[in-house]
Amino acid sequence: MINSIMDTRERHEDGHYHIFLKIPRDEFERAYDGNYSNENAADFLTYYLEMRGDDGKPKNIIIKRSEKQDLVEIQADLEYYNNEHTDYNKQLGSFFINNMEPREEVNSLNKFNEHK
Repeated sequence: MINSIMDTRERHEDGHYHIFLKIPRDEFERAYDGNYSNENAADFLTYYLEMRGDDGKPKNIIIKRSEKQDLVEIQADLEYYNNEHTDYNKQLGSFFINNMEPREEVNSLNKFNEHK
């Protein structure tokens, strides 16, 4: 699913960015049981940023259906403070767990816990 995401960013004069993610609707609905909430959008965006090694801190996260019916759009402001490294909460998000095979989940959880 990560490979099917369109990521567009706008840089503002104050150094902040605004991110627009466009995700295939059927994939998002499958991961979140069709629940279009800002909480699920935050979970997805946090996962996406972690997977890309992006240290932006998201704020003002919203989700909406895209103008194209087959896409979902997540928008947020990203802040970067002195190029600090974000220390995520070291928990796998529900998106990550929901999209894994049971055997992969056990292996990934073991590897994840080794790096805490």
